[in-house]
Amino acid sequence: MTDQTAMEMTDQTAMESIPATKPSGPAAAAFVAAGIGSLVLGLMVSLAEFSTDGKNFLDFAKNYGLGNGVGPLSGKVIVAVLAYVISWAVLFFMWRGKEISVRKAFLATIVLVGLGFALTFPPIFTLLAPAA
Repeated sequence: MTDQTAMEMTDQTAMESIPATKPSGPAAAAFVAAGIGSLVLGLMVSLAEFSTDGKNFLDFAKNYGLGNGVGPLSGKVIVAVLAYVISWAVLFFMWRGKEISVRKAFLATIVLVGLGFALTFPPIFTLLAPAA
């Protein structure tokens, strides 16, 4: 066997061991986690409008010194970012190495972002507010 033939066989063996595509699980996890973070932000905005205790708790700048200069938005965003990071980590470890339908993950993300976005508008959260 010549050196050229040996190299071709080595290259062919190496090509066969490389997967054709990477699993879509990690990307799907990032999509869905972004949607969850958006939904949590909308829920935190609504909570702050529904409850004075919730509003006071979510003012992290005043209560904990986090996000000074941001005001009452600091707590809402910090909670939403924590929800994103935690949900991404959980989904990443659940879905790593797996093929997840990117289309379904993207559609779920669009729905979650839409709900989160809607919950930040006064006409929506005033409709959902408990009767006083």
